[in-house]
Amino acid sequence: MKKYLFLIPALWLFWACEEEATPQTIDELTVEAFLYAGQTLDSVKFWKIIPFDATEAPAYPNDLVPVVVDENGQAYPLQLMGEEGVYGNSDLLIEAEKTYTIEVIYHDKTISASTYVPGQPLRLELSDSTIYRKQINDFTDIQDMQIPDPIEITWQAEAGAYYFVQVKNIENDPDAVNALFEEEGIELPDFLTEPSSNSYYTINVFREITHFGTYEVRVYRVNPEYVALYEDNSSGAGALNEIRTNVQNGYGIFTGVNSTRIYFEVKKL
Repeated sequence: MKKYLFLIPALWLFWACEEEATPQTIDELTVEAFLYAGQTLDSVKFWKIIPFDATEAPAYPNDLVPVVVDENGQAYPLQLMGEEGVYGNSDLLIEAEKTYTIEVIYHDKTISASTYVPGQPLRLELSDSTIYRKQINDFTDIQDMQIPDPIEITWQAEAGAYYFVQVKNIENDPDAVNALFEEEGIELPDFLTEPSSNSYYTINVFREITHFGTYEVRVYRVNPEYVALYEDNSSGAGALNEIRTNVQNGYGIFTGVNSTRIYFEVKKL
């Protein structure tokens, strides 16, 4: 899943003030780290902010000595993970309902951030675990087709908590519901909702479920700093002094994430 907090594009490289107000050299460090409960910490990214109109490639400092400290005071030094600017420590297993802090010295300045890893979303349920659909092989099937009922996803939402939902087909090569266009290539469903405080999501089976097979529904719980960054991206905020960040003396995000999952099947009539 680590590929999916992509909801927040890597725009930290290019965020800048309006051209006349932006210095041509920006030497500020950006941090991007998502701490997933139950996983090791293997992707803490660091890079320098560059002006929007810069022609040079992004700079990834590979000489940093970052350290993550858990709430018990145990320090975990991070090492380069084989990719520019990406650090990690395979001995650090992220635990739910714990606080973690990252610190790194950059140009004689301490860049730091802390986050709390939330608990799992609880009581995740589906209104139906098996759906039957008739495959569309010719246009007469469309004429006789019945609109399937939606699937309701519900969970127990805590006050002040934020969630988003990912729904994806996890088959290797499933048949398309509409076989008339299968040869043209129909992407497998894999979609995400916006973060919100809701305790439900409704899947439009007719529009969003395009293939047969097994679907994974995953509900993520995220922190307010994640939501703030998402909203900044969505609103098109561009000035450095407008970007909300939980990183002290730098930019970016250092945040905890937890999730739970459930499955449903789409079968042929």
